Amino acid sequence: MKKIFSLLLASLTIASALSGCGSASGSTALEGSSLTSGETASSSTSENSASEGEVQIDFWHSFSSGTNLECIEKIISDFNAAHEGEYEVVGTYQGGYADILSKLTVGFAAGECPAVSFCDSVDTPQLIMNNMVVDLSTYAQENDPSFDFDQYIPGLMNYGTGPDGNYYALPCGRSTPLMYLNLDIVEEATGSRTIPDTRDELVSLLESVRDTTDATPFMADMVCWYFGNFLTSSGGHFLSADGNTSYLAVDDAALNAFTFWNDLKEQGLYKAATVDGLNATDQFINGDVAVMYQSTGSMTQIYDNAQFDIGVGFLVSDECYSVATGGNNLILMNTASDEEIAGGWEFIKYATSLEVNAYINEETGYMLNNVNSGSLESVQKLWAEKPQYKVAYDQLQYVDDQYVSPYFASLNQEVVALLTQMLQDGSLTPEQATEQLLLICDELLPGGNAETYP
Repeated sequence: MKKIFSLLLASLTIASALSGCGSASGSTALEGSSLTSGETASSSTSENSASEGEVQIDFWHSFSSGTNLECIEKIISDFNAAHEGEYEVVGTYQGGYADILSKLTVGFAAGECPAVSFCDSVDTPQLIMNNMVVDLSTYAQENDPSFDFDQYIPGLMNYGTGPDGNYYALPCGRSTPLMYLNLDIVEEATGSRTIPDTRDELVSLLESVRDTTDATPFMADMVCWYFGNFLTSSGGHFLSADGNTSYLAVDDAALNAFTFWNDLKEQGLYKAATVDGLNATDQFINGDVAVMYQSTGSMTQIYDNAQFDIGVGFLVSDECYSVATGGNNLILMNTASDEEIAGGWEFIKYATSLEVNAYINEETGYMLNNVNSGSLESVQKLWAEKPQYKVAYDQLQYVDDQYVSPYFASLNQEVVALLTQMLQDGSLTPEQATEQLLLICDELLPGGNAETYP
């Protein structure tokens, strides 16, 4: 426990690189619920105070500007209007996901936390293990027994499920990676606008782009999402179901993933993005990149700003399709008062409800979270007008979140550091990166590295 708490504190300055995009921009219309297009809520700040008799619900989020901020402020405003005299949610921007994790950790130790907070989905197991968040299953059973957790898509509940099988978080601005294509470049290189399905088809396309155009064939930010996809889509496994043991050494799973990505770079098919400068999304929007792996949370930003025909596909298969999820969950901190938890529960139910989630999806590109989302008229209209938005929803059938572990946030940082040294600095070979990663797993994980699958 002490080791994990120290690892949480150590994340004060390190970005949580697996998370979905938190800065998507652009705006579209909403149908249904009390939310309407063209409206922007007034900014909520920590200086606000609830009116007499109202319970103030402090809420930390990571939406700093643009459409994302307008979206969350609209949700807060509508909730407050519906609960005037009872609850007032006061939302404040607290930085990115890693910043929120650090502040929650420090605040918990000091007894100073909000009632409600965003939490990077992959960080949620840490907070559960450290007994920092409310057990929502137990709370609902005792206070709201008709609430149905089965309304949420199962693949989006993985990170918020505790070892006891209970739920500790609800999916809000969730994301999953997609393959984005500049179809104009694809057609120039291949004579068609075909979206690749398999790894071999992708490599063939990238080779054609390299050989016949001036465009960068492929870009993807150096995050564990894509390392993990290269691993799991080839039949490998990342972590054990309990998150305590690495399977990265079995059948050379990690080595194969590192090697594939490095080979793309060595063959001139991949250009490494940098943290400060060469941003994959900006380069893609500018029309300089043929294929990009990026979060669905960037969908609206890309769709509203790119001046070319955009294609969207699943992450390509090798032996199978496989995709992980990211983005934020909503949690209730167990340091809050009973009244704050009661109000916070009402707010997180509202913010993750069917129609409000459809509004978030249309405004930002973050995932639809409800098993009935496809039945909404507003969603059907969006899919008819912009079928790219449906791809992420369809890809959820292949969710394979093998990172669900209280140790993963730290492991994720190590993978990103190794990818940076291999792909950007060129100071590590795939063999060296694999050796270092296995040593890290031996030190970090209680079960170390397994030699075989169970």
